[in-house]
Amino acid sequence: LKNLDRRAIGKTHFKIEAATVSAAQRIQVRKVLQLLLGSGAKPNEELQQVPIFLEKLRALAQQAGGEAPKPEAPATQFIDDIRRSVGNEQLLAVYNQRDTLTGAIKSWQDIAAKINQRWPQWENVHRLALQAKALDNVEPLLAQVQAIESSRQLLADPDPSPDLAAALAQALRTQLNAKADAYAQQHEAGMQRLAADANWAKLEPEQRHSLLARQRLTTADAPKIEVQTTADILLTLNAVPLAGLADRIAAMSGRFTQILEEAALLCEPKVQFVRLPQRTLQSATEIDAWAAEATALLNKALGNGPVRPQ
Repeated sequence: LKNLDRRAIGKTHFKIEAATVSAAQRIQVRKVLQLLLGSGAKPNEELQQVPIFLEKLRALAQQAGGEAPKPEAPATQFIDDIRRSVGNEQLLAVYNQRDTLTGAIKSWQDIAAKINQRWPQWENVHRLALQAKALDNVEPLLAQVQAIESSRQLLADPDPSPDLAAALAQALRTQLNAKADAYAQQHEAGMQRLAADANWAKLEPEQRHSLLARQRLTTADAPKIEVQTTADILLTLNAVPLAGLADRIAAMSGRFTQILEEAALLCEPKVQFVRLPQRTLQSATEIDAWAAEATALLNKALGNGPVRPQ
């Protein structure tokens, strides 16, 4: 009462304390409080400490469940029941439910610890599964991921996540290695095209580097693909998604063609690029007709200066 503002006395509801708590009961209450408050549960301060204890207990319950595939959060109705009581009645409520509280704390702490231990591995599984959706022949693995999530099997024994993460990582590793090989082969083929080009041979090293850099085809521009560990794979895919890597590989031939055209312009500024007809030829007659058309286009352009067919 000494902390009660006099102006609030008229609005305050006073209730006679009918319940009594024995010294032995207070000791038992304090033992329960110490499970979460430790040395903070001091004698004769139980009434002030119960609300703090209940807040910590609710927080612990939230740690013992949650989003799938975690188990569902445990029921906490009994916490609300204790919270609604006041004074000695609240202490007696803690005392009367001391076994329930003690069991819940032990169980929830064990579950929370197991969740914390397994959650990082599950997050790896989830990230790997998202990256693997575009792959062929991984449907059984993705189905396992979905089953674990829908059935909340994070804490199943044995832990399903390590083997699943390893299988998904291997599928992605294989795909990344294949893409790395394809990139290297396409790049080598493009560099051979440049080496065989007379205009490219006339350029200074700085000019060559500038043209390659403009098309992101220097050695330094090659995608950094690391696949030794799961962490390496995820970091690689974050920086170089599979779809983006496939697009880069598909575009390489065209980019090298662009470099050849720019090299020709540097060496012969008046050169004209003549795009020849693009169609499927199915007979000798069609070939002759195409050749005549192409010759006519080239001869027409030749009157205005050097030509380079495309």
